[in-house]
Amino acid sequence: STMVLIPRSGSSSLIASASHTSITPCPSYRRPFNPNPSLRGIFAGSGSASMSTPYMAQAVVDLTKRSPQDVSLLYIGTASYDIAKFRNKQTNLFSKMGVTVESLNVANQFVEKDDMEEAVDKADIILVSGGNTLYAIDRWSYLGLDELLKGAAHRGKVMAGGSAGAICWFDGGHSDSDDPDTYRLAMLKNFESNADPSSELIQGEEDVVDESINSGDSKDWEYIRVEGLGIWPGLVCPHYDRIQSNGVPRMTDFDSMMKRHPYELGIGIDHHAALEVDGDDFRILAIPGETGSVKLEDSEDNVPGAWIKYVDEEGTVHSKSCPRNGKVTDLLQMVEDPQKHLLLDQQKVELCRKENPLLKD
Repeated sequence: STMVLIPRSGSSSLIASASHTSITPCPSYRRPFNPNPSLRGIFAGSGSASMSTPYMAQAVVDLTKRSPQDVSLLYIGTASYDIAKFRNKQTNLFSKMGVTVESLNVANQFVEKDDMEEAVDKADIILVSGGNTLYAIDRWSYLGLDELLKGAAHRGKVMAGGSAGAICWFDGGHSDSDDPDTYRLAMLKNFESNADPSSELIQGEEDVVDESINSGDSKDWEYIRVEGLGIWPGLVCPHYDRIQSNGVPRMTDFDSMMKRHPYELGIGIDHHAALEVDGDDFRILAIPGETGSVKLEDSEDNVPGAWIKYVDEEGTVHSKSCPRNGKVTDLLQMVEDPQKHLLLDQQKVELCRKENPLLKD
């Protein structure tokens, strides 16, 4: 496995440049992220599994600081190819709460820039589905939707989603976009025909099917680092406490990915947790009654939470459980030189693009 060593900068500079409040060391090649106060979002470790809980749906609506009846939500299901089943699962609760739900379907059809702009402008919440992150980001970029979403975030709209819908807002993420079950034609065939509508097997970064692995017949694909929109900095790993169909625990593989991308700060988010950001304030949300990977001092159970990771000059990955709340400036750090995003997974990404080709209209 590839490992990148960070050039030594002398340990004194590490201490000098670390603000005394920063949660992890802030070396010379990163700097604290000072967010635009308008930036707001909820980034969950799972897609449908989170957004179909009253707890998470309520948190998303609350972030708008309006009552549900005055809120308009735009669902963007590109990562799960605009398949209705996922849209329903992710938006049902919002509709029941009285939120106006629209969707922008761009995965399988061309949409004019003006129409996309109008849809984005009307929304208070932009909810991105789980699924194939790489396909979604590439498709948005092809259509010019990526720039519209960045603009919307800076105008104070609530950016929300889980899994692929969490990765997409950051510099990049630990992604299962290489899993053939998440490819467009496979998923359209699988779900549009709805051979078995009662089937609850949901593929990819939409939801992790944890139990199916125990039979020992794991599939042959690898996690890859995919680029996000870069509205917030960091490398995000959703489903942090889960194992997917390749049989590899995400938390273990995330450490390997961090070693290949040692300049970045990593954020691991448990399946039943979310990171909520409101300007410079953050908090960690945990779906009540669920378990995760964070040990509480006064409890037997591990609770859903998040982890911050960084690589030191020796190439060792350090993991720190994320405080339940605090300042974004103390949590997130930007890589000073974007070229340092060392895209060592680029060959795998290109191969993945070949195998799951972008619809070009």
